Parts: sequence; C-alpha cells; structure tokens
Amino acid sequence: MFMLFLPQIRVDGIPPASQSALLYETVTVSEGHPILRDMVFSPDYQYIYLLSDKQVSRVPVESCSQYSTCKECLGSGDPHCGWCVLYNKCSRQEACEKWSEPQHFATELKQCTEVSVTPSNMSVTSPATQVSVRAVNVPSLSAGVICVFEELSESQGEVLSKGHVLCLSPSLRDLPALTQGYGDKRVVKLSLKSKESGHTFITTDFVFYNCSVLQSCSSCVSSPFPCNWCKYRHICTNNVAECSFQEGRVNSVESLWQQQQQWWWWQLHFK
Repeated sequence: MFMLFLPQIRVDGIPPASQSALLYETVTVSEGHPILRDMVFSPDYQYIYLLSDKQVSRVPVESCSQYSTCKECLGSGDPHCGWCVLYNKCSRQEACEKWSEPQHFATELKQCTEVSVTPSNMSVTSPATQVSVRAVNVPSLSAGVICVFEELSESQGEVLSKGHVLCLSPSLRDLPALTQGYGDKRVVKLSLKSKESGHTFITTDFVFYNCSVLQSCSSCVSSPFPCNWCKYRHICTNNVAECSFQEGRVNSVESLWQQQQQWWWWQLHFK
C-alpha cells in the first residue's frame, strides 16, 4: 500500500530566476492507485477532478484555511490565497467581503498588518489609562472597534484616525488580582475587534507589572519596569509618593551602589 500525492505548482513568475516553477504544497489524493493523466476542473474552478483506475477524486485547488496568520498565508506561495484583514482569515479573494476595497484583502507579505502600543505596559496599581494602538495596513475602521484585554475588560475603542485607536485599560478594581501567581508581571493579549466583521483582527501583547512582589532592593531596582525601593520601609513600589521624603528612595542599580558606598563610608568614619 502506498499514498499518492498531488504536487501543486505555480509557474507564473513567482519562483526564483533559477527555477521554472515553485512547488508550494503537496496534497494527499489516493492510497494504492496511480493517478491517470486526465484531469478536469469543476465549472467554478474550485476543484480538480482526478481519475485512478478505481475511483474519481475531487480535490480543492486551494486549502487557504490551513493558515492562521497573515505571514503564514502570504508566505505559503499559494496563488489562490490572500489575507482577509477584518475577518482575520486566509481565503480566496471572492470569499473575503469587500475584498475590492482598499486594504481589505492583502496579497503580499508587505501588506500584513503591523501594530504598536503606547504605553506597552502599566502597573496593577494604576487607574484606568488610555492606551494608544496604531495599526498599519488596515482598512477604514469607521464602523467602530471594540478593545479587549483578554477576560479582564471589553470597551468601545475611540477611532482617532485611520489605524489609530484609543483603548481604555481595565479599571483599578479589576487589576489587583491580575498578577497573583504570575510573579512581578503578567502578559495579556490586547485585541481589537471590528464592529463591521464581528471578528478580532489585531492581537498584541500588553504587560501588567507588580512592583510590590519584589522583596529586595536589588530585585526592585533591577526590574525592567519603573519600580522604586523605599529605603526604610523596605517596600518596592512604582509610586514614588509612597516613599517619604525623609527616607528617600532607590530607583536604579547605580543609585543602589551609591547608597552602599555611603553606608560603608559612614561605617568607616563613625564607628
């Protein structure tokens, strides 16, 4: 027994100059029987009919749905597939609603959506904050978007301009338990859901950090987040107001070293 595979090849100029064709996918067709040369398309060109000595097989000309990201989709080399942006799916052109409108349907890797978030992190002790999300290579978002911070919150996004959305972070009451069991930070998914399509079309990482779980001065000031060590209260906090003026604070490894130098100088001269 053996499996017979149908190679899918494109010859439309996409392959490198040194090659006459590009093999972009191999599809399992029949087990144990050779495929005859006679092949025919279905009337709508969605399928190819293949013959063996025992059976007729109907094989789709594409399997775009196997790709879950824009880069996988457009990097596959399958000429039938493109990225349907607001529906967050790899599909044939005609299966993407409004495919003919600008930036609804991507056909090249350079057209994949890119996103940046400012700020990209916040403390679990911070009040609700506006987060700026900027996306490149997206269509008009005039129909509106919903901002989703995983299971924490879901709110209406404010569309400022094409590809620029303001999202409100979860409220303070939702945050204290957020990092329990996660150490000094938890990475959550910030997503934008299109009101037009009802689908999430952008997802990126957002970090909530918790300075208070850091129990030593060195771990506090070495944190990649804006944590401060209150010298006499021995607490780590992102809020400098929590350190009294008299006790001061340490907010970097350099200032920690300076504090240690001062302590040793005092020990040498006054003890």
